[in-house]
Amino acid sequence: MSMSTDTDGELVAAPSKTQIKQAMHELQALGARLLELPDAQLDEIEMEDSLRTALRTMRTLRSREALRRQMQYVGKLLRVAEVESLRRAIADYRAGRNQAAQAFQEIEDWRERLLADDAELNAWSKACPTTDLPRLCVLIRNARREQTSMSDRGGDGGAVGKGRCYRELFRRLRAEVEASGSPPGLG
Repeated sequence: MSMSTDTDGELVAAPSKTQIKQAMHELQALGARLLELPDAQLDEIEMEDSLRTALRTMRTLRSREALRRQMQYVGKLLRVAEVESLRRAIADYRAGRNQAAQAFQEIEDWRERLLADDAELNAWSKACPTTDLPRLCVLIRNARREQTSMSDRGGDGGAVGKGRCYRELFRRLRAEVEASGSPPGLG
């Protein structure tokens, strides 16, 4: 570690070359994480136009060496950028993506429960009281018939229950959840 003087004339330990390289690699990794963001979200983040252009250019490159050089350039631009706001934007995006995946899984679980047992319809109607129950009952009945006919025909294991009515039931449940504002619990 080399020593340098600060504005008050006191000796201060300057970062080592290894520490500087680690910081640059962290900035390059941040640039790579920024590439995960869709263009619309990237446009919403406040950043220098040169950084935004460099990130867009990086998405178009295919050559490994060109990508490496562009990543170094992005890292260089990030040295002067406000990285905390960029990190927050990435964290917010990932949190939203995880939330959407969880809601999707919850709707799939409801579909399976509704297809497996008629008593679950009561639980659904309590959790989501605005549901058009007669329409939902028809979709459940049709999806069950579809499952039975597909398994009777000897379809492969992966295709059982994956017909049109099965997918339509999912779309109806998702629409009900979106209309109510939040997915009902699986309690």
